[in-house]
Amino acid sequence: MFVAGTTGLGGPLFHKDQVPEHFHESYIVNGYRNPKSPPFQCLLSVFDATNETLNFWTHFLPSWYFMWILKDLSYTLDFQHDSYTWPLLGYMCMCCIYPLASSIAHTFNTMSDKARHVCFFMDYSAIAASAFGTALAYRAYSFPSDFRSGFFGDMFLIVAFINSILCIVISCKTRFMQLSTFRKVIRIGSLGLPCIYTTIPTTYRLIFGSELDMNLTSNYQHTVSIIFMYIAGFLYGTHFPERMFPGSFDIIGHSHQLFHVCVILGTMTQMQAILYDMQERKQELTATWEFSDPSSSIGMLGAVLFTNTVFVIIYTMFLYRKSNKEKSC
Repeated sequence: MFVAGTTGLGGPLFHKDQVPEHFHESYIVNGYRNPKSPPFQCLLSVFDATNETLNFWTHFLPSWYFMWILKDLSYTLDFQHDSYTWPLLGYMCMCCIYPLASSIAHTFNTMSDKARHVCFFMDYSAIAASAFGTALAYRAYSFPSDFRSGFFGDMFLIVAFINSILCIVISCKTRFMQLSTFRKVIRIGSLGLPCIYTTIPTTYRLIFGSELDMNLTSNYQHTVSIIFMYIAGFLYGTHFPERMFPGSFDIIGHSHQLFHVCVILGTMTQMQAILYDMQERKQELTATWEFSDPSSSIGMLGAVLFTNTVFVIIYTMFLYRKSNKEKSC
């Protein structure tokens, strides 16, 4: 068991009482890194047994696995010219980006107080954009037949865009709030709303879909993916199992690590489901294909990424201005 005072490649580890309160993780007692670590020391720490190590590896390795899948798909699909593949391309890019952004945030968030905030601003931005990428793929390939034409189908991506903006704005705002249960609830809600909204049509398809929808190969994978999403949300919100045994899961087995694993497993099964739908429903979907213009698929995702980046810059500027005012007082 690793306790305060252990020294590794990334420097000594600390007890929670030895680091500032805003660096504390609920019910995690030991394994904290130096909150003023230089960048190279942060990099070396991913090879130490800290309470962040598996947070890094459980997202860093999958991001490269998803890149490998995307590379493989590029050999069989014409991403450049075939508009039928464009929503998939956007979705796959976000599957590569969001775990990579998370692993970077978990690596460098101990450089300083401000770096911690900025790292998680970028992490929230990637989560928000990833939720939109999923909504795009679902709308293109997995939407229930009953909803494809009509008000809900027409508004689905617009609402998903708004959800993405609300997600980044509110989740980043919570980093300026005092530590409290209220802050935790608001953050969970802001990050969870886009994910829950995105799965509504697929859940409807699984329960109330047409006979054709009910016989699709992807239904099992969609079901498993949604289950993993709710398990991940439960783990993130409850801090189980470390809530029951503080200090026992500091290095291996705490809720954020399990949350990462569930998110990745959910993404893997979700990816399989979307690929099944894309292939199996191609004849049906191409007859009334709605994403023949890049602006309706890749363009929309690009707009989400641009908007989220702007908000990250705004919050970062506000953070530095706030810090400078506090120093001058």
